[in-house]
Amino acid sequence: MVKIHFFGAAGRVTGSNFLIEGSKARYIVDCGLFQGEETIPKDNEQPFPYDSAQIKAVIVTHAHLDHIGRLPKLVKEGFRGPIYATAATADLTVLVLKDALHLMERHHDQEGRAMLYEQADLDRTVAQFHPVPYHTKTELLCGDSFTLYDAGHILGSASVLLEVDDKKLVFSGDIGHWPSVLLPQPESPPGADVVITEATYGGEEREDPEDRLTVLKKALAWTIERKGVLLIPAFSIERSQELLFLLHELFVHHQLPRVPIFLDSPLAIEALEVFERHKELFAKKIQTEHGRRDDIFDFGSLALTPTVEESKDINDVPPPKVIIAGSGMMVGGRIAHHLKHYLSRPNTCLLIIGFQAPGTLGERIANGRGAVEIAGAYITIRANVVRTGAFSGHADNSELLRWLQGTEIADDGKVVIVHSEPGRAKKFQKELIGILPGRTIETATYASSLEI
Repeated sequence: MVKIHFFGAAGRVTGSNFLIEGSKARYIVDCGLFQGEETIPKDNEQPFPYDSAQIKAVIVTHAHLDHIGRLPKLVKEGFRGPIYATAATADLTVLVLKDALHLMERHHDQEGRAMLYEQADLDRTVAQFHPVPYHTKTELLCGDSFTLYDAGHILGSASVLLEVDDKKLVFSGDIGHWPSVLLPQPESPPGADVVITEATYGGEEREDPEDRLTVLKKALAWTIERKGVLLIPAFSIERSQELLFLLHELFVHHQLPRVPIFLDSPLAIEALEVFERHKELFAKKIQTEHGRRDDIFDFGSLALTPTVEESKDINDVPPPKVIIAGSGMMVGGRIAHHLKHYLSRPNTCLLIIGFQAPGTLGERIANGRGAVEIAGAYITIRANVVRTGAFSGHADNSELLRWLQGTEIADDGKVVIVHSEPGRAKKFQKELIGILPGRTIETATYASSLEI
C-alpha cells in the first residue's frame, strides 16, 4: 500500500509539499513556501509534520518559491538525500533561493522576523541537487523510480510520474498556459493509478492566450500617447523574459515607437543567463528564431538595472517609459518603490499580468481599492489599472482537462485536486466527475492522506 500525504497546496494555492510513503522508502514531491495572507508566513516557521531525516529523496517540479522555498529548511531539519529536478530547474532554484535568503536576512535585521534557514543550509541544499533530463526513468530505491515530463509552465518545469510499489503516481506540478510565448506545449505522462493535479484556474476559462501581444500593445500605446509610465509587476522567472521577447516583437514587427524599457529585478536579470544556457528547452519556433539572433531578449532600448542606485536612477529618465519589476504580487521587491512613486499619477498604467494571492498588495489594488499603504505611506490610486489573465503561466479549465485526458488513468483510478482555492477546486471537481466516469475525484485538505 502507498500513502500520499498533503502538507501544502491543499485548500490553498501555495506551499506545495507532498509526502509519499511506500513499503521501502519515503519521498517528497516539492517543498514550497506558503505565500499570500499575512498569517501564512508564520506557517513556514513550523517544523515539518514528518521526520526530514527519514526522507530518501525529493523531486522538484519547478523553481517557483511556492514549490522550492522550504528546501533549505528541510535540509536544516536533517534531510540528506538527493534532490532531483531538470538542469534548468536546478540552475533557477539556486538564484531563487539565494534571493529569498537575502530578503529573509533583511526582514530579520529590520523587523526581527525568524530565519527559516542560514547560508550553510542553502549551500548544502544546492550540493544535494541531481539534474535529470525529461523522459528518462531514474531509479530510486528497490525498484521505485520516476520520470519527468515537460509541464510547459516555466523553463525546466516538469510533471512527475513516480512509480512506487508498482503504483503509478502522477504529480502535475504547475501546468502551463498554451500556447506559451517561449515554451512547448505541456506533456501528459502516459498512465497513472492516481493523478495529483493543480487547479489554480480549474473551472474557469480565461482570455485567449494569443492576446498577450494585443494586451501589451494597447497598454504601451496608451502610455506613449499620455507620455506616462507603464508599470508591470512580473515574476522574475518566465514572465519577465516573456515580456522582453514580446516588447522586442512590438518594436521590430509592429513598428511601435521605441521607449526606454527597464528590467528592474536582479533575479530576473540573472535568470536571463539561465535561459540562454537552456535554449534547447524553448519551443521549436523560438529555437529557429534564436538561431538568427545572438540574444532574443536584448534590444537597443532595454536597460538592465541590477543595483539599487541604478534602480533609483530610473526616476530621472523622462517618460514615456516601461518598468518591469518584481515581485509579481507586489509584496516586497522593487515594484513597491515604483508603485509608491507612480501609482498616484493619472498617466501611469499598471498592467497586472499574474495571479494575486488573497491578502497581498497586488490583490488589494486589483480589486479596486482607492488607496493602499505602501512602505508606511497611503497612496491614492489614480493610475489606469489593467488586469489581464492572458499572461498567466497556469493552464485554464479546458487546458487542464486536455492535459488530464492525455494521461490514461486506471479505470479504478483517482484524481486529487490541489493548488487551488476551495471554491475553484469544488467547481473543477464537478467538471472532472462528468468527464472521468468511474474514477474517484477528491479535493485535498491540509494534512489529509490518500491510500492506494
